[in-house]
Amino acid sequence: MTNQDFEKVVSTTKWAVLSAIRKYLNPNLADNIDDVAQETYIRMYRYLKKNGWDDAKAVTIGNWAYTIAKNESIRFGQKANREREKEKKISSEGSIREEEASFEGGLLDRLEYEEVLRNMPSQYRDVLVLLGEGKSGDQISKLLKIAPGTVKSRLFRARRFIYEKFQIQQRD
Repeated sequence: MTNQDFEKVVSTTKWAVLSAIRKYLNPNLADNIDDVAQETYIRMYRYLKKNGWDDAKAVTIGNWAYTIAKNESIRFGQKANREREKEKKISSEGSIREEEASFEGGLLDRLEYEEVLRNMPSQYRDVLVLLGEGKSGDQISKLLKIAPGTVKSRLFRARRFIYEKFQIQQRD
């Protein structure tokens, strides 16, 4: 498969790919249309590179592209739903509130909490503070201009930072 062949594939199937994405991708995920289209064409390219290209396939390629785009749209929506569920679970289980943060039966007092926050690296503190304000992982991602996965890892590290600080204080 040459680049010219694949350019023909793209030009003849873009209407099918975009209409499938428009139909099957959740409107809340509209800013991800390019990602779904790109993944569709990557799958098509890999298949055609492995199995070859001939003009006989040109007759049915629009239907094939539509099906791949449909499946990619559905897959992307399912993945986004799983991510949202994980975020809900993380925020409901891991939100740090004074009344929940207790060590050895005593409540974490406000001064200790503020001291830990001051000593925490700012990248972790920013995520934690925004989460405490009730922001979702996607909102935090957009506000800080970082990837959603980065939000999750920073939140994990912030929690670990707090845990380690209080483990050290308990030993003293």
